[in-house]
Amino acid sequence: MQLRFIIMSLLFLITTSATSQTFRAMFLNPNVYRTYTNFEAIRLSDHQNNIYNDKLIVDVEGGYMDYKIISEDENGYIIIKVLPQVVYENISTASGNLYRIRRAVNGESIVDNGYNYYLAVKQGEFRPLAKTLLTTKIVGVPLIHPFKLRPKNNDVDWDIQPEFSISYSFGIRIKVGKRFSPNYVTLIPYGFGIGSTKYFVNANDEKKDGVSITYCQSGIMYSFGKVNVGAFVGFDAMISKRNDWIYQGNSWYSFGIGYKFKND
Repeated sequence: MQLRFIIMSLLFLITTSATSQTFRAMFLNPNVYRTYTNFEAIRLSDHQNNIYNDKLIVDVEGGYMDYKIISEDENGYIIIKVLPQVVYENISTASGNLYRIRRAVNGESIVDNGYNYYLAVKQGEFRPLAKTLLTTKIVGVPLIHPFKLRPKNNDVDWDIQPEFSISYSFGIRIKVGKRFSPNYVTLIPYGFGIGSTKYFVNANDEKKDGVSITYCQSGIMYSFGKVNVGAFVGFDAMISKRNDWIYQGNSWYSFGIGYKFKND
């Protein structure tokens, strides 16, 4: 049952996102952002580790361009890699030659693919609309579950138990509302965690303190600002000599809440 639950959740996740134009970028590049405006950068190196130190313009050609954030150094530079299909070229302007990376036109033959280059961007160069999250993105979210509602099992009726647990869930975050709204809905096909619970085998047994492992959970989450709230269903188990726990491998229902301390 649990395996079928996981497979169905993963199929739902893939079906939901497969039609997105950013599908490949999401799964191969987890830190993907989008710019709707041009900005200046410094070309650092290419895939052959050749070193450069020339300025260029990231040119969205009146549209947008996606890029991956690689790291941030101690001097305030953010290292990025622009996603395909883009072209690196040298153009002539009234003020002299200018290097730029621009979006490739449909059907254009790419001689020098700008995707091969790593760029450095000063934090202050990211003007409004130059560093925005994609509307769809793969995320990992830490959550706290303050209780679990466990269905009827043998001679134990439905029960809400104050079980404090911590989980980490993975899913696709989808932006809702207007472009500048920080609100998202996240579809979560899989998560795992650990928490405190009560160990007993039968309804009349003495309940002892124990630790359970959540080996599978799924749900839906809403994010407004830095606060995450969601509804979840999952499966728990105890290990070693307590694997005869009355709720071993059975489902539970709960809500999860979390707070994002770090900005995207």
